[in-house]
Amino acid sequence: MAKRSSFRSSRVALGASALVGSALMGSFAATGADAASACRSDPIVALSNGTQLTMYEDISDTAAVVTSITYQLHIPVGLTVKSIVYQGAVPGSVQSITVYADENTGNYDAYAVVNTRTPNTSVTAYMSGTGNRTTAVSCHTNGHSGQLLHSHLHLS
Repeated sequence: MAKRSSFRSSRVALGASALVGSALMGSFAATGADAASACRSDPIVALSNGTQLTMYEDISDTAAVVTSITYQLHIPVGLTVKSIVYQGAVPGSVQSITVYADENTGNYDAYAVVNTRTPNTSVTAYMSGTGNRTTAVSCHTNGHSGQLLHSHLHLS
């Protein structure tokens, strides 16, 4: 009897291990599938002082589920926008940028909200910048669709 009982508990343990292993493999496969279907938005903003800012989001879904991306860009007082170019898989028609010249010299803040048809889609918001006397600087913030994501750069 004792042998049968230990044999049964071994089978249960083996079955549980297989179940946990397949669940883990399934979660890895889902992560890989999400990464394969990720999309990106890349507005590039050129400013009057020669600074170029790129705000971009890595979105863990296809561009087809993105309904809108809104940006608030805060730049130093006295600067103006020379141009905005939209790149990436998300069309410029669903992206909007509002610019405020209200920061101290060298400070640049971007706030982004990515809205998608799929709730809680993972989003990483990045901002990078280059200036006349500065090498490239970048930062990032992780979150989800519908959240306000803040990025801050200081360029001297």
